[in-house]
Amino acid sequence: MRKPINLLLLLGLVLTLLSACRKERMEKEVARMDEYTTSKKYPSKFADESIQKWKEQVPEIQEIKIKSTLDGNEQPALFYTSETTGPRPLLVMLHSWSSEYLQEVSIPFALWSKEYDWAFIHPNYRGKFDKPEAMASDLAIQDLVDAVNYAKANAEIDESRIYILGSSGGAMTALVAAGRHPEIWAGVVAWVPVFDLVDWYAFSQNYPHRDYNRHVVTACGGEPIPGTPAAEECKRRSPSTYIHNAKDVPIFLAHGTVDVLVPPDHSIRPLTYLPIRPIPSLKRKLTISWKSRPCPRGWKALPPATNISERKTPKLCLCGSQLMSG
Repeated sequence: MRKPINLLLLLGLVLTLLSACRKERMEKEVARMDEYTTSKKYPSKFADESIQKWKEQVPEIQEIKIKSTLDGNEQPALFYTSETTGPRPLLVMLHSWSSEYLQEVSIPFALWSKEYDWAFIHPNYRGKFDKPEAMASDLAIQDLVDAVNYAKANAEIDESRIYILGSSGGAMTALVAAGRHPEIWAGVVAWVPVFDLVDWYAFSQNYPHRDYNRHVVTACGGEPIPGTPAAEECKRRSPSTYIHNAKDVPIFLAHGTVDVLVPPDHSIRPLTYLPIRPIPSLKRKLTISWKSRPCPRGWKALPPATNISERKTPKLCLCGSQLMSG
């Protein structure tokens, strides 16, 4: 019996020595990566997807499977963490509407995470938004929760520093996740989100050639005409239904003022429900077209043509609905 005991002791000693050799994580002051200041500077076209490209740019990236705690389905994802010890932030990056977890324009966010020793995960959350299981469904949102829990089980994660970000459909899903699970997120970044699927579908009828219309009909079970079950289903998948729950979550919204795909009011309307926090670097004055939209009780309306960057009071809201110029 001595040999097995000696082997176990030896194995324990080796593991202890290997653990002692790992470096402790050091916090670094973060900065933006100047080579990726706009998506046009990213290394790929927006729709490109390739594990080979990911491996070239981030050799340490792992292709994994995460079992859904809701339906047992195994969803693919990309995951990165370093060999350092100690808790680190987690960045949950979401693919856009028409892509999946191998979307290459997310690579700069993995490179940034590697630079600052953050953990990074890029979940599939049911893939392209062309089926009922996707498009911010219950299954898709649970996939995000499961992805966070996977990261927590496989890396030392600082649970007070878990961030989610995305653009387009990823931005929409990030806002839904913020509203449905505000306890998870330390911050949310949403570029050009769809705030209300019913409204956006109506707007998109001006562009009947776009696939997005068909995607919404497929995912929601029919045309989301107000008063129909399909419209109710679209509301269940829209940030507009849940955003009031995220009032204590820091949320950064960004939108182009001449966006013809998703009108910029989809990033303005959430401000009706969220506190406006000053952004020192924001200098542009926003001109708002007012419509009759009451503020929630206890909030004050923000006057027209107010410079948002100069607002100091945390409880303010914009009661307008369309960004006219900037």
